[in-house]
Amino acid sequence: MTQPTLFVCALCKFPAAESGAGDTPGGQHLIDQLTDCLQAETSQGEITLQPVRCMAACDRACNAALSAPGKLTFIFNGLSPSQSAPDLAEFCRQYAATANGKVPYGLRSPAIKQSTAYVLPPLSVEEMAVAR
Repeated sequence: MTQPTLFVCALCKFPAAESGAGDTPGGQHLIDQLTDCLQAETSQGEITLQPVRCMAACDRACNAALSAPGKLTFIFNGLSPSQSAPDLAEFCRQYAATANGKVPYGLRSPAIKQSTAYVLPPLSVEEMAVAR
């Protein structure tokens, strides 16, 4: 089974409707919460959490993407920096347990359903080899 990576924009701002955490950007706040949730909800090392500097969707922040070789890629936006971490961590666990990344829609939390912006098909093994 391939190890999924959750990419999260560290620079996303808190939405106007949410109070911030001092000088910490909303994206970094989400990453901090995800670190705790992923440790609590998954086996150690089951999900790689990868902060990124920008995902170029600032008008729809907070942004994240979940992918693994041979699996669907999920792109999320509009995540709440202060409330999305438990739902996103649970979705990562569900995703890791599948062979192809297809988490049944009925098992996804309302927050994940609402924040899913795109679902991309997996790259084939041949496409991944060419990309290297």
